[in-house]
Amino acid sequence: MSDNASIQRTKVSPKWLGKQMVFIVIVAGFALWALADAVWIYPKRGEEAAEFLKLQYLKATLAPGVLEKVGVEDPATEITTLRSRDRASLSAVQKLRLEWLEALRNAGKLTPERTNLAADVARTEMDRLDKLFGKSAQPKPLSKFDIPLQWVILVVCGAIAAAMVLVLLRTLGTSYAWDPATQTLTLPNGTSLTPSDVELFDKRKWDKFLIFLKIKAGSHALAGSEVKLDLLRYVPLEDWVLEMEKTAFPPAEVPPGEASPSAMLMTQPGSNPG
Repeated sequence: MSDNASIQRTKVSPKWLGKQMVFIVIVAGFALWALADAVWIYPKRGEEAAEFLKLQYLKATLAPGVLEKVGVEDPATEITTLRSRDRASLSAVQKLRLEWLEALRNAGKLTPERTNLAADVARTEMDRLDKLFGKSAQPKPLSKFDIPLQWVILVVCGAIAAAMVLVLLRTLGTSYAWDPATQTLTLPNGTSLTPSDVELFDKRKWDKFLIFLKIKAGSHALAGSEVKLDLLRYVPLEDWVLEMEKTAFPPAEVPPGEASPSAMLMTQPGSNPG
């Protein structure tokens, strides 16, 4: 009977753990970047572009001889109205008004408080914007998809990062036990396996650091089933499984020119998973 002190347990592979942490940081970083774009960076850029277009609109509207209204009481309806018309039929002022209102909408700033300007306020606002922009080039306006796309990126990357964290936590909470004296492998669910319980060490996905143990038919709790072991995440699980295989299919018992069932299924790669 084995001494409990001799029982060994797997640890999470430092290499896998390090890679997982790096991936989590990268994906979470993209999520935070998208959040910053959606909440601060893009709205600020879009508002700046809208202010520049507002200046062009005010200059055209307040020019001598122009009788177009300045303020827009219902900007959302105004956009719909202007877009429903043939663009060629719009006046120069109306085209500038549409560009300004759409820029405000794309920046998430389309409100009557920003667009319903009285004539005297509009002239003061035009002077302020003229000093602000001077002869600056037009800031790049946002498209209507820019900010919504950042929210999509945030949700997708956030979900991926959360899933990776759950995998990490689940892996940290899982371990296998090994009794070297009897070569008994105890699975996380408490079921134990010995070399004599295994019919086949299936290495069809050995290159992906996976091995499948086909359990013999009989009275074993897992009889006839297949147990998948992840050799990448847990160390030294691979060494234990190879010891079990060597016991179950001793090289000395293999007739010349033949191979063990598992070796016949797939030859082991030259290097072991790390």
